[in-house]
Amino acid sequence: MSLETLARPYAQAIFDHSEGWSKDLDQLESIINDTKVKDLISSPDLAYKQKTEAFISLFKGEVEEKTIKFIEVLGDAKRLSLIPGINSEYKRLVAEKNSSTDVLITSAYPLSPEQLEVISNKLKKKYGENISVTTEEDASLMGGFLVRSGDEVTDYTIKGKLGKLVNQIR
Repeated sequence: MSLETLARPYAQAIFDHSEGWSKDLDQLESIINDTKVKDLISSPDLAYKQKTEAFISLFKGEVEEKTIKFIEVLGDAKRLSLIPGINSEYKRLVAEKNSSTDVLITSAYPLSPEQLEVISNKLKKKYGENISVTTEEDASLMGGFLVRSGDEVTDYTIKGKLGKLVNQIR
């Protein structure tokens, strides 16, 4: 059974029953990825209960009480090593729930609020209502704009159109 498969039910449980885990999970993951902590968790010299108590001692006063209880649950199940996978799956669930799409619009010149609204409305039809639009300027585009979402790029620039025209002439 893969670590992802083992981590999924834990992530789903904390996602379903409360909010606000991101900061604490990030903190847990950063500590568990430390070499000394990895050595502690994998050490055959300590009982898992002792490992869990040592791990919890790193977070007293730093994380919420629900996170301490969660660490205890993971410790009882001997699953502390799943924390990075749980964090990753939790983030995926939150992103899926929010289903927000990040869109970057790069234009040759500053966009007016009206232009930005027209472009955003068209992008909402393509990517859904919940989009997060960021803008930037790049004078080398000569005119028009580029739209980037993930690894998808749509080119509406003069520079891009000229490039296509040159390719057609060749």
